[in-house]
Parts: sequence; C-alpha cells; structure tokens
Amino acid sequence: MHDGRSARRVRSKAFYFFVSYAPAPVTSGDAEAEDLEPDKDVEEFHSDLIRAVAGLSGSLVPSSLGYLDATDRGGPDMARALQRSHCFVPLITPRYFTDGYCGRQWTAFETRSRRGTSIPVLWAPVPTTALPLPVDLDLPEPGRPVAPMQVEAEALRRYTEGGLYGLRQYPGGSDYYDQCVRRIAQCIVQAAHRTPEPAPGEAEFADLNVPDAFATASWHRLGIAVLAPDMNHLPPGRSDTKYGHEPRDWQPFSDGLSIPLVERTAELARNLGFAPEIRTYDEAEAVFLGRSDADSPWVLIIDPWILHDRGAVERLRNFDALDLPWVTVLTAFADDPQTLRARERLGELLESALPRRLSRGRAIQRWAVAGTGLDHSEAFNSRFVELADSAAQQYLNRPLRSSTSPSASADSQGDQEAQP
Repeated sequence: MHDGRSARRVRSKAFYFFVSYAPAPVTSGDAEAEDLEPDKDVEEFHSDLIRAVAGLSGSLVPSSLGYLDATDRGGPDMARALQRSHCFVPLITPRYFTDGYCGRQWTAFETRSRRGTSIPVLWAPVPTTALPLPVDLDLPEPGRPVAPMQVEAEALRRYTEGGLYGLRQYPGGSDYYDQCVRRIAQCIVQAAHRTPEPAPGEAEFADLNVPDAFATASWHRLGIAVLAPDMNHLPPGRSDTKYGHEPRDWQPFSDGLSIPLVERTAELARNLGFAPEIRTYDEAEAVFLGRSDADSPWVLIIDPWILHDRGAVERLRNFDALDLPWVTVLTAFADDPQTLRARERLGELLESALPRRLSRGRAIQRWAVAGTGLDHSEAFNSRFVELADSAAQQYLNRPLRSSTSPSASADSQGDQEAQP
C-alpha cells in the first residue's frame, strides 16, 4: 500500500502517453440523453500498450505510464494528464474527426508550451478524403539511431488496410497485432525519453477552451440528392407507408429508426468527415445536367418506384448520358412485400433510365444501381461509404470544364467508369 507521499510522486510524474479516442454514443430511451459506451477493444489495447511500454522502459509503476480518455471526459484528471503526457496517441477512426472534444484535445496538445510528440495510431480505416488535416496513417517508426522493431510485411499490410481493430478481428492475427503494439510502444518510449519533464511551476490546463482542430470548414463538402415520390405523387397502387409529404421524407427500411434515409445518410457522411448538404433531385438537377458548375462531389439516391413516371425516366437518361464520375448513384429498394414482388419490373426501369451506368460503369457502381441488392440498411451504408469516397476522389481529379467539350468529357469519363 502506497503512503501519501508516494501517491503524490506518482501523480506528479508525467505519463508516457495519452490515448485520445472517440467513443461511440449510445442513445437510451430519452432522445436527448446520450451516454458513451466504453470500448473493450480500446481498453484492452491500452492495457497491452502499457505492458509493452513498461517492458521497454523498465518502469516499475505501469499505472503511471498511460492515460486513456474515452468515457470520463472533461475532468481535471484528463486536463492534467493531457498537459503532462510526453506523447499524444490519437486512435484514428472516421468518428474521431467528427468529435469536437477530440479536436480540442488535439489543439491543446499541439499548442501547449512544452513540446511533445504526436503518434497517430490507425484503429479503423479512414478514407483519405475524410481527413480534415494531414495525418500519417502508416505504422509509426522510431527515429534514428534506433532500429525499428521487426514487423512482418503481412502485418504492415493488414494494419494499413484495417487498422489495429482489424488486426484484432483477423483470425490468427494476434501475432501481427502484438508486433504493431510493440512498435508503437517503441516509438512512445523513444519520444518520452527525448521530452523534458514538466517544470515545477508549469501552468496546467484549466479546461479545453481551445478551437476544434477538425472544424467543419476544413471538411470536404458532399451533396446528397434524393429522387423519390412523396405520398401525394405515388404510382397507381403503390402503398404510402414508406413516404411522407416530400421526397426527403422517404424511409425504405423497417429497422426501427423513424429517420428519413437521406438524414441517416448525412449523419453517416459526417462520421466519414464530410460536410453533407441534402437536396432533392429537382434542386440539384442543374448540376447533374451540366448547366451549373459543381462545387462538390454528389451521391444521388433513387427510389426505383419513381421510374413509373416517364418524365423521371427521361430526366435520368439525360443525366446518365453525361456519365459524370463524381456523381455516384445508389438505388435503395424498400423492404416491403410490394417492392419484393415488383423487383424484376423495377430493375427493368432502372436499366431503361441508367443504361450507361449499368453497362459501362465500374462494377461497384453497377451493383449499387442494379436491382439485385441494397434492400437493407447495412448493405446500403456499406456501399455508401465506398461510393462517397470514390465520388470525392473523382471530383478532385475531374477535368476542368474549359479543357474539353461536353461530348469528349462524357466519353473519357465513361471510359474511366468502365475500369474494374
């Protein structure tokens, strides 16, 4: 048992590292109440990292080596630990860059008077277009003259593709995970040994009243457009249970969430680091037909029931003829029995409205449009994540409007879409 003096010595010593992490919010019955769910995988990683750092540093007090900030946020212990830690270890996930609290931690560490070392750790894959500031997502390496601890090539590959969380889930990947943890610990120990201890009179954070480093002004904009009927303009015989008073009220999936699909999609986009803007097809059509310059990539979400309207089919055919790769298309099939019975006919209507995308588009785009999938929220969300990033990359690489004629642009972009 420690006496009071030894306890004070432990508290006054700087932590080797501070793990910054964005926990997933969990809503309880009250829509206004939101708790933070402790992530057991993150807690186990924190413990594993402490053991690795202890082994490399020779410390006899492992509890003083690392601080995990996840669910107990904003208190004086957190502020003291952030001020006094040698290394800042953010666990990089898509959610991390949408968490203003993490953004303020980032700012506070980077701007404190005593220098420290940031060692980002990839926890889950993040699209490059979702990064609001430059972040090195490779497995960290110690600086010279220290030789990096050995990590197998397959471990490096899997770390790059799936992060540490992916390595933890990969069957037989425990050795790869351990190798990566030891490498991270090596970098922490080296950095900690190079960082001065806090001075006795060093000012400490009173709070995190600093700007969010991930302010939305630096996010990539993403347009989300919806083409769907409203309950007053349905095809003959179509049930109105999935619809509201305007197209953006459409809710194709019966998964217990009474939130329109486009709003749920916008929240998913924010989790990826985008700044989404919701529009109806009518509001965005000038961009889709080239009559107005695009200032962002787009995702167009279609309810195939709208294609019983021949006018809607012709409008989509005009859009499809341009084949703009920075506008990706997702078709969501409602999960009601009526839609299930009509799948074949709805697929035929899609082929009529979007012939280029279904014949010459990339495989990922064809699958997202055709009448063979995206009939539940998990499949839709997964495909949206892939296509939103693809649209952003295509937007950044798009040819300038003045550099080519519309017909030449359509042909060259169509050829790009045809690549596997």
